[in-house]
Amino acid sequence: MATPKQLVEKVAELTAVPVGSVILHDRNLLTAGLRSEGQRGRGKSVVTVEDAANLLIAVAGSRNVKDSAETVRLYSPLVADAPLEFGEEVRGKTFGDALAALLEAVPADRESYNDPEYGSVDVWLFGPNPAARIKWKVGERSDTIDYHLPHKRGARRVFADLEFISKFSQVTIGHVGEMVKGSVSTES
Repeated sequence: MATPKQLVEKVAELTAVPVGSVILHDRNLLTAGLRSEGQRGRGKSVVTVEDAANLLIAVAGSRNVKDSAETVRLYSPLVADAPLEFGEEVRGKTFGDALAALLEAVPADRESYNDPEYGSVDVWLFGPNPAARIKWKVGERSDTIDYHLPHKRGARRVFADLEFISKFSQVTIGHVGEMVKGSVSTES
């Protein structure tokens, strides 16, 4: 099981975002109630896959560190055009749940993702109008799932001539998922 400090360091290492910035994202999420509270005293604080998903969304989707919580509030509830299916289990009706499900599934099926030609996952976040995409492939099976804001009557999109795209792959998902699950040894 990973501690908040270990998660922050791993996300910073994999995304090449400065550790100080990831620490601030994590602190903002904690303050906003979007990350599990740490234990006091001698108890060891651990993070959940939902905490890890929120941190990845904040790091990938925030244009400014001060926007971490708002970014998670905008991107996590994005609605799927079709959910993810893991055998009998259906997950990913929202982007936050899909990312948490991938953080559990990719490390559990590590062999399928050793060769990117056989198995891969790519995650995109688009802005400033929040949208996301997950494209996955395992063997002959593949799918692309788009996540958008729920349609609200009268809602307007922001016009922006400057748009951004952030992307990460099964490499980040696998390493972070393994750390959170506790299947790899980590040092404090």
